[in-house]
Amino acid sequence: MSLGSQQRYYLKLKAAHYYYEKDYTQIQIAKMLGVSRITLGKLLREAKEEGMVKVEIVDVRDVRALLDLEVRLQERFGLVDAKVVDCLEYARGEVLRKLAMAGARYMERAMRSGMKLGLAWGRTQELLVDCIQENRNITDLEVITLVGGSALSSINAQPNFIAQRLLEKYSGTGYILNAPFLCQTEELCRALYREPQIAEVLNRAKTADLTLIGIGETPRSLEDYGKSYNYTEEILGELKSAGAVGDICANFYDINGKICKTSVSRRIVAIDIEDLRKHKKVVAVGGGPNKWASVVGALRGGYLNVLITDKFTAEKVLDFTE
Repeated sequence: MSLGSQQRYYLKLKAAHYYYEKDYTQIQIAKMLGVSRITLGKLLREAKEEGMVKVEIVDVRDVRALLDLEVRLQERFGLVDAKVVDCLEYARGEVLRKLAMAGARYMERAMRSGMKLGLAWGRTQELLVDCIQENRNITDLEVITLVGGSALSSINAQPNFIAQRLLEKYSGTGYILNAPFLCQTEELCRALYREPQIAEVLNRAKTADLTLIGIGETPRSLEDYGKSYNYTEEILGELKSAGAVGDICANFYDINGKICKTSVSRRIVAIDIEDLRKHKKVVAVGGGPNKWASVVGALRGGYLNVLITDKFTAEKVLDFTE
């Protein structure tokens, strides 16, 4: 149908009035005007392009600054999505709680029956899983742990315990990496990788539909870092010398995301984080004091495509990478 300029203008104005001011559906408007849905879509698009329609977003809750940080993170690092949580102070406890809650809400939206879910470990993931609402309508999950456990870490933060807690809220099967995350010797580590059960879990993790990881903070001292990981002063010194700024599943990397080749990297039982680049969706939850450099390295390494962090960390990451 060919429309004259005057008639087209009138139809655009009328379509815009009923769509934006009267809240009619596009189906109702197309029927009223006697045009197809495709033509109506063109009319509405032209109305916006020509300035007939001006959209004003009113930020009644004053969160636009957080949205701007999310957009900048997405654009700068090519992320699929980003969520920045607001915090009153840069205190570890508050940041941890806010990140866990935000991560839980994201996972609840993303979870589907029949999914393969890769799961790491740590305090943030423990709290995140605790915050998830039970949903028995989601079934046939495969929950796959991505790293071995630590005898010194809190039992609640162990990957097998976190997997079990998640399966209590949904329905499915767990595939657990039953091994220490850090072996005493390289020989023992190589032997464990040859175990059929461990090889099966690691291979299964490569085909995860959704992978949830944490981001470990920059190694500083045994007092605030090494207690749960069985690291020694010698190991900590080696990590520092290698320029390690953080880790994902005990895989340490530098500020540019390059893997740090150390004795630790030859003794861990975990996924190879370089494989994360091939995963369908990798959601990383990390923030708080001592983690901005860890987040920078993870982003530069391309190990994730969804980031959930706090506003202070987001600002530091963006300022550093300008």
